[in-house]
Amino acid sequence: MTSGIDLPAGFRKLSTVERRKLLGERFMLQQDELDATAGSSELLSLADIMVESAIGVMPVPLGLAHGFLIDGVLRSVPLAVEEPSVVAAASYAAATVRRSGGFSTSTTEPVMTCQVVLSDCGVDAEEQITAWESDIVQRIEPLLSGMQRRGGGYRGMDVARLQQTGLVRVRMHIDVRDAMGANVLNSVAEQTAEFLCSRLDCARLMAILTNAASQRCARAQFSLPLQLLGRAGYSGRQIAERIVLATQFADEDPERAVTHNKGVMNGITSLALATANDTRGIEAAVHAWAARSGRYRSLTHYQLSDGVLSGSIEAPLPFGVIGGAVGFHPASRFALKLLGNPDAATLARIAAAVGLAQNFAALYALVAEGIQSGHMRLHSTRLAWSAGARGDEVAQVAERIAQLGRYNADGAAAALKSVRSGQ
Repeated sequence: MTSGIDLPAGFRKLSTVERRKLLGERFMLQQDELDATAGSSELLSLADIMVESAIGVMPVPLGLAHGFLIDGVLRSVPLAVEEPSVVAAASYAAATVRRSGGFSTSTTEPVMTCQVVLSDCGVDAEEQITAWESDIVQRIEPLLSGMQRRGGGYRGMDVARLQQTGLVRVRMHIDVRDAMGANVLNSVAEQTAEFLCSRLDCARLMAILTNAASQRCARAQFSLPLQLLGRAGYSGRQIAERIVLATQFADEDPERAVTHNKGVMNGITSLALATANDTRGIEAAVHAWAARSGRYRSLTHYQLSDGVLSGSIEAPLPFGVIGGAVGFHPASRFALKLLGNPDAATLARIAAAVGLAQNFAALYALVAEGIQSGHMRLHSTRLAWSAGARGDEVAQVAERIAQLGRYNADGAAAALKSVRSGQ
């Protein structure tokens, strides 16, 4: 016994227009739902190239967090995100940190890793593979010629037999320069696997990149004198002490660390989405890094010394500016131009600064007046829209909702009625 609505076997062979028409009929879609996912004809065609069985586009609001002073350069950072407080919080933190010199950042070299995993290997397989390194490099060199011209390329290999499974793992380390690097890494892995299986009495289990990216880290830090931090009846020193303690709590308690780090990713993921980077790969790398000690911990660190609060972050941030959808999608090109067309290392440094800013803004509010009042004020505009407010009414109704303190559909309806009646 099955339920639900089945789609025809040839659904993927239909045009995007035909797919949308069929879905509209079978799922009784409303016109505003169809309109919201339609985009332009060009974007629908682009979607059909980018994904299988494309049925539309998902427009995500693109905001601009402004006032970021990063390594002496003033930047406005495009963030694609649906949460109302993210852009506001990032801009607030950027303005605060800018008063004390801004963010300083750095990166490691953009080295990524792929893995070849072999099963049923003989006892001396590790030694044999290590001895063939120069042959392997010669085999994969044509795949890396473009990266070598840009200063990247092969950076080493290591071999290990895993204790639990007995599998032999070969890791190839590649400097991918401005690319995310997935396609090249996977090609290198497959070429290496083919070479090894032709010489060893073993079987290939898999050959693929790892998104761990532990060698491709970005760092950001800032320092703020305590006189800039007083808020909500707390002195600057009290705020700083509370931020330090809140971060220590996140470092000790994994449940808090999850939310603490989610705040970091509000900024990093929003920048990744705006530039069409691999949000899932970046998030996986960052969260694995947070758990590298064996316990999930805070990504950020704060300390109070000599009347100054210092904040810092370090994490793998495998951003690219070429390859995949980056630079291919017009929205990505738009975002990268707003950023001044940075190289991959600069984009990763910007991401680190944005992630740290987002975390600082959240902690600053959380240990002072709390986050809900500010968050709900921003949420009230959505409630106003849902209640039927349009144009100039939205701001008026949102303000009335905040005044009434009723952040729900009934409160929004009452606020709309009050605004329209002039009461």
